Amino acid sequence: MRINRYVDLYLIRHWITDWNRDKRYLGHTDQDILLDGINELDLLKSELESLSFDAIYSSDLRRCQRTLDYLHLRHSPNVDPRLREMNFGDWEGKKYEDLKEDPCYQKWLDNWELHSTPSGESGQMFQQRVDAFVSEMLNRDKLSLEKASILVMTHGGVIRYMLRKFKATNSFWESPAVTHGKGLLLRLVDREGEWKCNSLSVVPSVGKDLQ
Repeated sequence: MRINRYVDLYLIRHWITDWNRDKRYLGHTDQDILLDGINELDLLKSELESLSFDAIYSSDLRRCQRTLDYLHLRHSPNVDPRLREMNFGDWEGKKYEDLKEDPCYQKWLDNWELHSTPSGESGQMFQQRVDAFVSEMLNRDKLSLEKASILVMTHGGVIRYMLRKFKATNSFWESPAVTHGKGLLLRLVDREGEWKCNSLSVVPSVGKDLQ
């Protein structure tokens, strides 16, 4: 039997943008973060600066890069476009109220994995690129160690998908809310070659486990 390996995986969501504030769909559109209230990141910054990471990864979009700049972590990130949010195509910049009468939008809400966003990205394409990133991340030489610590700066949809992938949640939509500038810490355990979430807690810590 293979000896268990552990990974502490920090999934951090970028700070808020103009479209996030207005509840508009924001995928590959490359918006910068707002400076208003950015000091709310200070608690996260304080918690992360005391930690040492074996690797840091980030989406290449500006909202993730600027958030990392503010956190000023010790190591530079490995920038990877596979960590981008889903490409919402023609729905980029639109609100729920703009789309709710669209039959295509209703089908996508019912099953985003099966249906594509118009001129955007299908659920299958989104999952395949995130899966490819995760596989590469967890098979790096450094993870031959018994325990590793990794930080990923990314987007809400990517975090939701990873939670379900590691069986931390039962569905994409039932994932715990991760607000901008905060995240989740997953303890992943390798059991016979399959990585699963063993525990889940909020970051910055609030003294309360989510499970």
